[in-house]
Amino acid sequence: MTSPVTISSVAPSDRVLVFLKAPRPGTVKTRLARDHGDAKATRIYRVLVERQLAALPAGRSVEIVFSPDDAEPEMRRWLGDAFDYRAQGDGDLGARLTRAFAAAFSVGARRVVAVGGDCPDLDAACLVAAWHALTRSDVVLGPATDGGYYLIGLRQMAPQVFAEIPWSSPAVLATTRQRCAAGGLSHELLGEKEDIDDLVSWRRFEGRPGATSAPKSVQGAATPLALVIPALHEAAHIRETVTRARVQFPDAPVFVVDGGSRDATVALARAAGAEVVASARGRGWQCRTGAAAAGATGAAWMLFLHADTQLPGNAGEVVGRFIARPEANAATFRLRFDSAGWFLRTCAWFTRFDSVFTRFGDQGILIRRSCYETLGGFPAWPLFEDVELLRRVRKKTKLHSLPAAVITSARRFERRGVFRQQWLNARLLLRYLGGASPETLAAIYRPDPAAIPPKAAERPSGPAPARTSPRSVS
Repeated sequence: MTSPVTISSVAPSDRVLVFLKAPRPGTVKTRLARDHGDAKATRIYRVLVERQLAALPAGRSVEIVFSPDDAEPEMRRWLGDAFDYRAQGDGDLGARLTRAFAAAFSVGARRVVAVGGDCPDLDAACLVAAWHALTRSDVVLGPATDGGYYLIGLRQMAPQVFAEIPWSSPAVLATTRQRCAAGGLSHELLGEKEDIDDLVSWRRFEGRPGATSAPKSVQGAATPLALVIPALHEAAHIRETVTRARVQFPDAPVFVVDGGSRDATVALARAAGAEVVASARGRGWQCRTGAAAAGATGAAWMLFLHADTQLPGNAGEVVGRFIARPEANAATFRLRFDSAGWFLRTCAWFTRFDSVFTRFGDQGILIRRSCYETLGGFPAWPLFEDVELLRRVRKKTKLHSLPAAVITSARRFERRGVFRQQWLNARLLLRYLGGASPETLAAIYRPDPAAIPPKAAERPSGPAPARTSPRSVS
């Protein structure tokens, strides 16, 4: 009686190469993106990869072979440090496979298998079956329903099986088998499986129970964070803001809450991979709307970021360390302006200290969602909604300063004059602290009536407006 194949059958010299792309909107699942859009196609890609990695043996028997070559920090933040990482390098898929197999054999691997990240039926049993096949044959292939293969394995280096293959065509598998025969290499076939490449295959997969739930066993796969970016006429900045946010937090949803922009803000935000949420105008109301969308994802933390504010290159690391602290509830970044003037540099230096005069929304507000909801969230005000939320935070908990600085636009200072703008800011803040209405102060701060949100009575009643596209991938 044959004993069942288990993961204990995997020898230390067995190696799995998982070929993946960095999950950047517009570069993964492009055929799916034609029907679902880049943002949802990227989320689908993440789910497929995370499910597949969770089914493979953990530890150093798995190597992530990634592209582009500069994506290692991004991949590690997404998938964690339980795997080895290697850049794919240049050339077509055949050249990249050849290099990866050669590298694996050069460090002592005896049976090497390569897979992609988009075959949800590929599990540990299938992988072990491939390794067993390599005890009898030189090559093992897992046929895909589209004429390609979802798996290829070798027990010795055989570069000819990757040479002159018509990649991305229905002839991949047949041509590879011809190369094996021509080179005198024995080969075996596993059972046929389906890759998820287009709308039809995705619909078949998502109809299965639990298909679109990403597993939690992949280190780093689950994220507790969602980003909220209120925007109005921000075409000049929104693409860079969203792009940087997605690089720093690749598994976090990014919601751009638009207050009725008449420029290209919405299109640019979507192209950069954000989900766009329509909202009544006014930063306080937009932040509330975004918080409702973020809450629907189940995120335990929210980062509110102005549309003209850029995250630092170590934001993912800094935020990750902070939210891992059980006593942490709220923090802001320090501030820098995109201006070399001494006065603004001096003002920015003081943002490392906590006071009502030194902490504002343009520094980014990171807050635990349960704390945010306990405090009642942002007030639906057109001005000083950030100051009010942070005042409430200080009454409940410590407001921390993150050891990194965001870079925000100095455009308002440049337009009005540095000293004139700062004097206006100070006067309005003092009037607000003295009890003046935020609506009255907003009319002074932004004299353009189009920039003032509707009065409370004109705002929609009930819950915040729904998102334009759902967070779930179903």
